[in-house]
Amino acid sequence: MKKAKMILLFIALIITCSCKTAIMKMAGLRKPGIETKTSIVHYLQKLKQDTNDVYTLDTTLMENLRRESFKPGMAKGFRPVQIRIYDKNGEPVMQWASCEGFLKDLKTFDSVPPRNHNGLNKSLKLQEDLSRYYTLDGTSSSITVPTGFDYFILIYFAKYFPRLSKESFRQVEKYALKHNELKMKIYKINVDVQKFWGVELENEMDIHAGSDKK
Repeated sequence: MKKAKMILLFIALIITCSCKTAIMKMAGLRKPGIETKTSIVHYLQKLKQDTNDVYTLDTTLMENLRRESFKPGMAKGFRPVQIRIYDKNGEPVMQWASCEGFLKDLKTFDSVPPRNHNGLNKSLKLQEDLSRYYTLDGTSSSITVPTGFDYFILIYFAKYFPRLSKESFRQVEKYALKHNELKMKIYKINVDVQKFWGVELENEMDIHAGSDKK
């Protein structure tokens, strides 16, 4: 984790034209702020969300995600609202980011396992994924994969994307209730700027409209 103070332009998002429309009309995009453990826990409590298994990023992971492709064939860039699902063996079965469309329209959670669209990054396994995150206090999480679960669900959320984040929680909750015969482990990954990063936040966010293909 970077210790030095720096100026962070948060976040250079690479977004399709259709996703830009979704952001403006549906996501209720807000100006990002610097968050703390207290502010994130309070936000989740307001949404009546469980505050266990909540983690976040550090600056190094954020930068890495900005430089990676979310899925094969997609342009490089960080997608702040996303869901990733792994099976009991830690293998990826579904990836979704908000730029791909709304979960309800895609019928993502109409099947078991959830329906995947537009390719799948099969190289990132569950344990490797979980090992990257930090607690809201800023310490390495050291998460180990528990046994006895059918699916593991990672929900990326941000306070500056309130509507899409809330809808992600709602869709996963509905799915878990509908399929109570399955044991699901849910991790919430907050992607807001954290105070422990030690950064200053510029008062702007760049949203680039363009193709999501390379």
